[in-house]
Amino acid sequence: MKILILGNHTCGNRGDSAILRGLIDAISLQRPDIRLDVMSRYPVSSAWLLGRSVLADPLYLQMRRHNGAQGALGRVKKVLRRRYQHRVLLSHACGEGTLRQVSLPKGFTEFAAALGEYDAVIQVGGSFFVDLYGAPQFEHALCSFMAGKPVYMVGHSVGPFQNAQFNQLANAVFRRSRALILRESVSLEMMRDAQIDVSRVEHGVDTAWLVALREGEFIASYAVNYWLTIAAREKTVAVTLRELAPFDKRLGTTQRTYEQAFAALINRLIDEGYQVLALSTCTGIDSYNKDDRMVALSLLKYIDRPERFHVVMDELNDLEMGKIFAACALTIGTRLHSAIISMNFGTPALALNYEHKSAGIMRQLGMPEMAVDIRQLLDGTLQDTAMRALEDLPALRDRVFRAVQREREQGRRMVASVLERIQEAV
Repeated sequence: MKILILGNHTCGNRGDSAILRGLIDAISLQRPDIRLDVMSRYPVSSAWLLGRSVLADPLYLQMRRHNGAQGALGRVKKVLRRRYQHRVLLSHACGEGTLRQVSLPKGFTEFAAALGEYDAVIQVGGSFFVDLYGAPQFEHALCSFMAGKPVYMVGHSVGPFQNAQFNQLANAVFRRSRALILRESVSLEMMRDAQIDVSRVEHGVDTAWLVALREGEFIASYAVNYWLTIAAREKTVAVTLRELAPFDKRLGTTQRTYEQAFAALINRLIDEGYQVLALSTCTGIDSYNKDDRMVALSLLKYIDRPERFHVVMDELNDLEMGKIFAACALTIGTRLHSAIISMNFGTPALALNYEHKSAGIMRQLGMPEMAVDIRQLLDGTLQDTAMRALEDLPALRDRVFRAVQREREQGRRMVASVLERIQEAV
């Protein structure tokens, strides 16, 4: 049996890396006989970070070529593609409508043909199907339908749904998938509110919970050993930051306001006797367009005692980050997967809600109070929340351990169910 796993974006985002690694670990543990191919937009950096071979995503390469077209004709083609290409692709994938007569760029047809060697396609989650990210998010699934391959979407958050074209594609793709396995229930509520088809929805977990901790086989790099030494010197709180765009307008705030509020939180932690370690789940590796380290560096001008605020500039994978989180007392994460990685390695985490996924994940974990609305950061109340968490660490660690164990067990059952269905269809 051979399966293609489509990664979410890139491993320049270590949250995507953890999501991908967890699914690979779970499949390899349950069915080591299955042949897995993994595909990513950035195969070189992804292979380095994951420690395995990764295929290049041909649809991403096609998109880059199209977007790079120069001149007036190139701009006209870009506008037409944005307006009509996904309608044409949808018509071909569904085998209906007059747009089937319009030819597709060969990248789509070649990718569909290449899927012939696989028994199934698993599109691994995260928050991939988000209206702000646009219609191209559905291209792989539509090509899979053209190839007649079953598609399983595992561990997703979906929505919001505030764009008509996006909603049309979501309805068609979700309805034709073999399963849309959500990692939290808030997404299901959004689907119902927007009248998006829910017939294929199943309840699951975020696959990052399934990352094997590799006790006894993990070899720390010089960078990890350095930061573990720093964390061992005194009480440490880890934080993660991000550029809020494209969510800033929906949140009704600005990047500067967010950074000033986070700096105030860090100053409070330092005043209470903690040093603060800023790690980054997103860095600009391999031309990835986000680098959380730059946001952390920009906070330095607001920090009263900068010698107690350490910005980790090293390129770390998700496992290495987990080992450093494990040496900290608490994590306060703007990036959801910094919170998940932290809790997976035993350290409690507060996750800031800049979209619905953080609230949904923590609610499912049975610890809804660990998801904090970003407005609590902005108005300063998060400072007291963090202090209460630090005062109650032993009990909090125990609750996190038991909650994570429940998620892992449910995740193993989720993966086993998908593999059984693929096997039955072969």
